[in-house]
Amino acid sequence: MMKRGFTLIEMLVVIGIIAILIGAGMTTFSAATRKAQQARAREVVSNVATALEAIYQKEGSFPRRVLAQGGSDGEMDADVAYELAKRNAMTLTYDSARKKTTGADRCGILTPWAQDLVKRSKSSVADSTKVPSGGTVKDHRVHFAVDIEGRGYVNANVGGESLKIRASAVAWCCGKDGKQLKYSEGLRRDCSYSWSRQQVQK
Repeated sequence: MMKRGFTLIEMLVVIGIIAILIGAGMTTFSAATRKAQQARAREVVSNVATALEAIYQKEGSFPRRVLAQGGSDGEMDADVAYELAKRNAMTLTYDSARKKTTGADRCGILTPWAQDLVKRSKSSVADSTKVPSGGTVKDHRVHFAVDIEGRGYVNANVGGESLKIRASAVAWCCGKDGKQLKYSEGLRRDCSYSWSRQQVQK
């Protein structure tokens, strides 16, 4: 009795089915990864806003370095991060002599896409370093604004769009592509914000 082998057509059909299954699996994995990164970005901006608000509630005012940067569109830098770190408002280590955060602690004030780059690097990463998903490390910094005058709301310039938000402090960041979009556009993309739509005053 002769053993029957696979024909070329049968093998092509099997390979085609395997390719389809792999493609579907990759799409699902990619979507899940993107959602996880967006959730991490929302957590980063929420942590920054919560830390700033906690300092204000405890001390009755914001530190000078925060006030200096926290106009309508401030960028989280080593100086501001230091103020959060030394008050244990965020889990960041700092150098008390230099009064700055140290090492890869910028991970606490960068989007997940830039955080991944910093963590993988064996040496220090400059702000001008390109992030594989788009933009530079500087583009992926968290932005923030605080209620400097104690009026009960924050004036924030989000990607060129002026907002009035009921909060003492807010934070936001770009999405994967590193672009600072207007709030109305960013809501439809993957930008992250520490406030809800209900907090935005018309």
